[in-house]
Amino acid sequence: MTEYDIKDLLPHSGQMLLIDRVVDWGDDWLVAEVDIQADSLFVEGGYLDALVVIEYMAQTVAALAGIRAKNSDRPIQIGMLLGTRKYACSHDRIAINTTVKVHVKELFVEENGLGVFSCEATAGEVHLNCQLNVYHPPETQSNNDDAVDINEHELEQEHGDNEHG
Repeated sequence: MTEYDIKDLLPHSGQMLLIDRVVDWGDDWLVAEVDIQADSLFVEGGYLDALVVIEYMAQTVAALAGIRAKNSDRPIQIGMLLGTRKYACSHDRIAINTTVKVHVKELFVEENGLGVFSCEATAGEVHLNCQLNVYHPPETQSNNDDAVDINEHELEQEHGDNEHG
């Protein structure tokens, strides 16, 4: 199995790249990990709100799309999280110095780019699961000039220079 650097799979960069690594993957699933540290984005008072794991799940879905793009010599494209269904979580927060393991499995993706993924995450005693509705635009052009880079600088321009974490 080919190993991938997570930075090469997602259009995110800087602090907005929340996934630390791809652990394993197959044709329609991927497992990623995130190490929660005191300086991690969205950590407050030594804890991460468990709702943030939804974004970890979305970025894990994006990592699977990134692997598919890399394996087909296509550029990495931005996708969108449209919604969450059937969300269940055993705890409302996750302590620092914990690793979150995220597993996503594609249930279906339509030709128009709309898809649904079954997602599970564990972090010590914390267990989360849900379905994510996503949109990944069908490829319309094949050059890297269309790639989108979501980074910390752009986030600060939109929302001011607030400190996170």
